[in-house]
Amino acid sequence: MEKKLLSEEEKIKYHRDEILEMMRISDKDFVPPLSSRTSTTQSNLSGDGSGGIELYFNEMIKQKVLGAFEGDRLFGIVSFRENYETDIIKDLPNIYISTLFLHPDSRGRGVTKELYSYLFFDLYKNSNIFTRTWSANVAHIKILDFFGFELFHRIENDRGDGIDTVYFRRLVNSED
Repeated sequence: MEKKLLSEEEKIKYHRDEILEMMRISDKDFVPPLSSRTSTTQSNLSGDGSGGIELYFNEMIKQKVLGAFEGDRLFGIVSFRENYETDIIKDLPNIYISTLFLHPDSRGRGVTKELYSYLFFDLYKNSNIFTRTWSANVAHIKILDFFGFELFHRIENDRGDGIDTVYFRRLVNSED
């Protein structure tokens, strides 16, 4: 698997259709679905949004995007922001991972771990890393735990009854 940061031209001109197709296939895997969101960092995640895949895509490609490839085929991405700050995330420098998805045919093959390893240990090994997900996203939380992330903030019932938004961080330490 080849991993590379996509240029602006690659995100829009060469891989737009592949990214949009993965987003459409994966839409309902997210809580709330990507199609109901308006951006990668919106604070209201109750699922009431009137976004759309195209709107989410247009916001996501403004960020850095790390792609996973087999030959010319893009089959997974991680989008992220550098030095993102909110009232919850305040540590700088940081990387905020906003979106991760893989084509369903590529799941269960360790691709997320490879993308994260490249991001954490090659591209941004001296940065604090932040992300958020939902409390029932067990597979992603397990991977975050594998990489030493810790839960540091929870918003109860933020994504529906019994579905919390959970924030994780991986702080820089001298052993990385």
